Amino acid sequence: MIVTIPDMTRPVDLLEQIAKSDDAVFAFDANDLVILWNKGCERLLGRPAYEVLGRHCYDIMCGRDAFGNMYCCPSCPITTQARSHKDDPVQRFELDVAAAGGRRKKVSITTFAIPAVRSGPATLVHVLREPGGAASTLEDDLAEAVKPPTGERPSHAPSTQGNPLTKRELEILRLMARGIPTGAIAEQMFIAPVTVRNHIARILQKLDVHSKLAAVAYAYKNRLIPSESAPLPTRRD
Repeated sequence: MIVTIPDMTRPVDLLEQIAKSDDAVFAFDANDLVILWNKGCERLLGRPAYEVLGRHCYDIMCGRDAFGNMYCCPSCPITTQARSHKDDPVQRFELDVAAAGGRRKKVSITTFAIPAVRSGPATLVHVLREPGGAASTLEDDLAEAVKPPTGERPSHAPSTQGNPLTKRELEILRLMARGIPTGAIAEQMFIAPVTVRNHIARILQKLDVHSKLAAVAYAYKNRLIPSESAPLPTRRD
């Protein structure tokens, strides 16, 4: 089913939780560009993150239903229903998707929708698993994160025009986009974890978003960080 997460301000950061999870999970933004592809997805489908980040989800998954009907396309019925028909939730579904080496693999998919802080389409998260498997701990945690809205948050633009981030903040944002957790970012940049957390807090404040995932989605949408992916073949109709 589809679960809507109104505000990810909980202590456990969604992006880090997904990145560390053994589940196969990926996320894509309002433009259907992949902003997160974790190790579980790399194992399940055999495609490394650098190959898919910043690419359209439908060109990566090339999903078809049991009858061969194409689902993964610019007018995907799942994303349309998830974003435009919130009162008619998407149930868990199965698709035959593309894997490395030209293989096809059947997977079960659960979808979570994270509403945009500003008006606009939600960021969608797909959790993939072998068909017939039970819901994972990650899925239970994401479902538990759903809370009733506590009030409308005023919408406003970032405090500065253009790119409001410093060079170091952009570097941290690029590492965040690769799903690297705070501790590993600190080691890679030779700074303390608390310094990384302070930078992340400033990034969220400057971009006016609630979570790392929302920050990454904003960065890709507004071209604050470039895609590091190599070209992929387009889907075969």
